[in-house]
Amino acid sequence: MAIVGNIYKLEQFLKEKNLEIVFDYFKQAIDKNSDIHKRIFNLPVGSFEKVMITDDIFALEQVFYTKDRQECFIESHKTYIDFQLILSGNEQMEYVDIDKLEVENKYDQEKDLITYKLVENTSKFLLQDNDLAIFFPDDAHIGLPKYKESELVYKTVIKFPVE
Repeated sequence: MAIVGNIYKLEQFLKEKNLEIVFDYFKQAIDKNSDIHKRIFNLPVGSFEKVMITDDIFALEQVFYTKDRQECFIESHKTYIDFQLILSGNEQMEYVDIDKLEVENKYDQEKDLITYKLVENTSKFLLQDNDLAIFFPDDAHIGLPKYKESELVYKTVIKFPVE
């Protein structure tokens, strides 16, 4: 069950779930005057930087150009829930339940990653500035695809332990 929406509205919806640390980090990432925002927007293109938030929660701060769908892959995770926030740019995301897919690469515990054969029967949606997508272990998803044309995206993904 993926959840997609504006960060501020999702924060209110999830306020009883003890996710303050996640939303505090995201608010700083959005705030142009914060050190986190400045750090992300000073990263070179192609960056996927791991930043520890607590002992078991971390962020992957990213700067990339979106690309053709055929160059992307479908993935899911077992250990972490993905909280994906777009800071700048447009990224077409795709979602499909893992039960509808054929595994391409079995679970890699070190990377917390399963990849699947690319299929067309996915739900596609556009993430724009301040949009947040939350993917649970049963939610396979495709990131990095371009919307209409390739564009530069600034994004951060919090990896939040399932347990």
